[in-house]
Amino acid sequence: MEERIENEKLKAELKIFKIKALKEKVVLFGVVLLIIAEALFLLSFFKSSFGLKKPVNKPYVAVININKTITVEYIDKLTKKMNALLKDKNCKEYLLIFNTPGGSPSASDEFNAYLKYINKKKRVNVYVESMAASGGYYIISAIKPIIANKNAVVGSIGVIMPHFVIKKLADKIGIEEDSLAIGKYKQPVSWFRKFNQKDKEYLKKHLLLPTYENFLKTVARDRNISIETLKKYADGKIYIASIVKGILVDKISTLIQTKEDIKKRLGKVEFYEIPLERKKVPFFNIKLSSDIGEVLKEIAK
Repeated sequence: MEERIENEKLKAELKIFKIKALKEKVVLFGVVLLIIAEALFLLSFFKSSFGLKKPVNKPYVAVININKTITVEYIDKLTKKMNALLKDKNCKEYLLIFNTPGGSPSASDEFNAYLKYINKKKRVNVYVESMAASGGYYIISAIKPIIANKNAVVGSIGVIMPHFVIKKLADKIGIEEDSLAIGKYKQPVSWFRKFNQKDKEYLKKHLLLPTYENFLKTVARDRNISIETLKKYADGKIYIASIVKGILVDKISTLIQTKEDIKKRLGKVEFYEIPLERKKVPFFNIKLSSDIGEVLKEIAK
């Protein structure tokens, strides 16, 4: 009798063991599938992010969307990318699509000069899709023709120096300014006070007006119009492109028509969008213990 009970108990334990073993196999199979899926995803990601694609072996136009505030860092990325494309014989031209409100006057001037330089080596086309204002317009004035959507915003030719006064807030939370400066004009700007008349005159004369005059001279020269004519459109106002056609804009069109016009001139070409930045590597979607057996045992319980 005892032997029979023992056999039954042994059979039951064996059945439980088989079930647990089957569960472990199922879980292991699932983990293997996850690892394979993760590997395939990462392979695809790295190919698209790190240029592991096949090189373009047919004529194409490099499309670059300029859609950020203009800074020295951003312009540096643009020029490096365009320099690299300059060496590619299959890259026939550039198409720069502008969607920027502007930014740094110095960075804008640098990119304006760069476009004039590179345009002599490989043609640069510019299209204003939604906005090329302030520094953005400073840049595109380097290229002719300036093509824009009829509703795109251009202009905003002017110079601004934002200034915020936080003295009342600082007083409430107990913050005081305690700066040291040598030189009469060393600290014309402070967040803890408004500009006085002397500060305003100094900043206008030594910063804002010279920058504004450089802006005017560059655009007037690039657009081949007089300073007097340009000043009518250079009081900081923005304009819808269709209103200033023939002055600030040369042609009203659409992006698809602009591409068709390029195709007519070049023949059979493709348009490839050029990313400026690599995608960030995502976190792995699965975490594996150093002892997979223990993990499987816990799951199989």
